[in-house]
Amino acid sequence: MKVTISTYLLMRLKELNVNHLFGIPGDYVLPFFDELIDEHHGVEHVLTRNEMNGTYAADGYSRENGYGAMAVTFGVGSLSCANAVAGAYSDDSPMMVISGAPTVEVINTPTERLLHHVVGTDFDTNLKVFSNITVGAIRLEKQSTATYEIDNLLRKSVQAKKPVYLEIPYDIQTQLVDAPDQPLDLMLEQSSSVNMMKALKDAYEIISSSKTRSVVTGHLLKREHMIEEGLTLVERLNASVSTTFVCKMGDFDSHPNAVGTFLGQTSQEYTVDMMTKADVAIGLGMTFNEFDTGVFTTTMGNNQDVIWIRQNYVEINGKRYDEVYLREFLPKLNQIIMDVPEGEFEPSDKRKFVFERKDKFAPTNDDITIDRLFVQFANYLKPNDMVYGDTGGHINGSQAEFPAGTLFEGCGNWGSLGAGFGIYVGANIANEKRAARSVCISGEGAFTMTGQELATLIEHKKDLALFILDNAGYGAERAINPGKERSYNNIAVWKYEKLGEALGGTEGVDLHSYVVKTEAEMQQVFDKLENPKGVNIVRIMLDPNDSAEFNIKFSGALKH
Repeated sequence: MKVTISTYLLMRLKELNVNHLFGIPGDYVLPFFDELIDEHHGVEHVLTRNEMNGTYAADGYSRENGYGAMAVTFGVGSLSCANAVAGAYSDDSPMMVISGAPTVEVINTPTERLLHHVVGTDFDTNLKVFSNITVGAIRLEKQSTATYEIDNLLRKSVQAKKPVYLEIPYDIQTQLVDAPDQPLDLMLEQSSSVNMMKALKDAYEIISSSKTRSVVTGHLLKREHMIEEGLTLVERLNASVSTTFVCKMGDFDSHPNAVGTFLGQTSQEYTVDMMTKADVAIGLGMTFNEFDTGVFTTTMGNNQDVIWIRQNYVEINGKRYDEVYLREFLPKLNQIIMDVPEGEFEPSDKRKFVFERKDKFAPTNDDITIDRLFVQFANYLKPNDMVYGDTGGHINGSQAEFPAGTLFEGCGNWGSLGAGFGIYVGANIANEKRAARSVCISGEGAFTMTGQELATLIEHKKDLALFILDNAGYGAERAINPGKERSYNNIAVWKYEKLGEALGGTEGVDLHSYVVKTEAEMQQVFDKLENPKGVNIVRIMLDPNDSAEFNIKFSGALKH
């Protein structure tokens, strides 16, 4: 059977669990959109408000469904995606940006004519840009090699857990090729058998000779679908376990051996002691990024044995074993440690999280403070919630204790204002099968960057609770440069509670808005939103000068 190259690509994306494709049409990519709308491939189009937001959404979709995609026109569309693509690269989120382009003949014919959407006369500008922020940026120019190039690009993206860029000239989009007759072979790279054996041997010797063990978990556990294997490791070793910033996993927060969120020396004292004073520390699926390490203040491995299990290598006490993959190493490690004596771990009543679910909270009629709010928030969360945060909401939310099954992500180490809400939009589109309770908590400075995507959530009739922290400006930035009242950190006031009315043109959608100023009012809203139906917007009024103690501490470490 013959299909167009556009349909071939959509069929391959469908194999990667892409049931929705985000996209904004434009003249150079219209043939692809015609195929997206008209053909029967099982992929639904989701129109976003702009290209950057749509790419954030594709990232969020990937975090929930395993892969995401965004389609745009040439130049003005593709280059608008760049910031969000860099964020996906930073946080190891596999996705594809699909861009239309002028015809092959136009691209390859020297000219002095200045075409629209083209930077000068250089048709390679987009490829040059994306080659630096993806693991593959290509243009399809030959019908004969198109299917091979598509498969290979998708393969690279899935293997590396990174974004890719695919440029399809206008005339190539409708060229006919053979439909796929075999499933996409991801050809996942296999570990070096020699290095695997050496790494397992060294790890076993260190672990078996230890009495106390600690495990810090990172976002690659989720990307590689290894959370269950991570839990197995913790339980077989009877190790203390902590989570990190980029992706908090409630299965570890709620574990009996949980000792908090570990962000280097910015963490709770008990958490630091448990992570750094164990006989052996294991970094499990964690990258050496600034946020997860507490601005590189972590001392793991300084006076203890340390095993770093990265995505594609293992490092043990400074000795690196390349081509040893997390997805293969961790299950094998769990097998060989079955005969290792259980480690020593005694539960403690010491504070592990800044905001703990066991903290007694009696709401008062006092104005809400951030420190008190996040204790309420921690107790509002339920098992298996889907929770996303943006900047202030993510930074402070990362210090809350999360229940089992809950996953918390957001703007990540890239830290782009507005990314968290854009990512949340895509996660909601992907949430159809899991049907988790959907929660987002965002600072209003970040929300104003991408908040127009609220219209997308309304259009698709999502049930959610959106909490907007309104402190009249960029609270995170104020904390980095304290003691100075700077007008550049102040933003114009929006009536966030009116946004549902303004953006809610879709019939049949329940829209609810709340404005809260006191703890008692906040608790009433939390109670109402036990099981949110429709789109619920909660504007939380805060003192512009208020900041959580942890945020002050962390911002001090970030100060240059």
